[in-house]
Amino acid sequence: MSDNISYSRVKSDAEAASSYSQRKERKHRQEMSMVSDAVSKLENTMTVLDAPCGVGRVSIWLARKGYHVTGVDLGSAALVLARQLASEAGVEVTFESQDLFKLPYQDRSYDATLCFRLLHHFENRAVREQLIEEICRVSDQYLLISRISPISVTSLRRVLRLWLTGKPIKQYPVTASALDATLAAQGFESVARIGRFPLFHSLQLHVYRRK
Repeated sequence: MSDNISYSRVKSDAEAASSYSQRKERKHRQEMSMVSDAVSKLENTMTVLDAPCGVGRVSIWLARKGYHVTGVDLGSAALVLARQLASEAGVEVTFESQDLFKLPYQDRSYDATLCFRLLHHFENRAVREQLIEEICRVSDQYLLISRISPISVTSLRRVLRLWLTGKPIKQYPVTASALDATLAAQGFESVARIGRFPLFHSLQLHVYRRK
C-alpha cells in the first residue's frame, strides 16, 4: 500500500458491499444522470476503465451502452457482488482487484477512465495528485472524475459541525480550478463540468480530454 493512503473505505465484507448496492433510488438516478451526461461528451471511445467500480453499477451501465469495460476495486466483497450483478444483467465486464495507485496496465491502455466518488475520500493533496497521475497515465483520450464542491451547503455544514462538535470531516472538497490545474499538469484540458447548482449539490463530475 502507498504511503499516507487510507484504505478504510474499501468494501471488503459482504454486508458493506450489499449496503452500498442499495443506495437511495433518487440519489442513484441523479448520479447516473450525471454519468450519462458526461459519457455523452466522449468521442471515438470503446474501452473504459471504471476505477473504482464498487459493486459495478456504472460498469454494468457502460457495458449495456456497448463499451468494453474493465472495473477495478480493492473490495473483494464488492467485486463478488459486481460479477454477480453483471451476470444477472447479461453483460460482459472484466472485474479485477487492483490498487488504483499502482495499476498494472500500460500507458494509455484505455480510451477513457471514470473515477467516480473517490477523490473526496483523500484529505492529502499529494495523495490526490498521485491518484490522478496514475489514472491519467492509463487514459488515452479522456478522464472523467468527480469532486465535492467546497462552496456547497453540505460542505459548509460539515466545516461548521467540525468547529462546533469536533466531528471529523470524511469528504474533502476540491475547487474546480485546483482540479483543472492538476489535470493540466498531466496534459489534459477541461471539456465539460456536469452537475447541478454547486451551492446546493456538492457532487460535480468533470470531463477532461488529453491535449
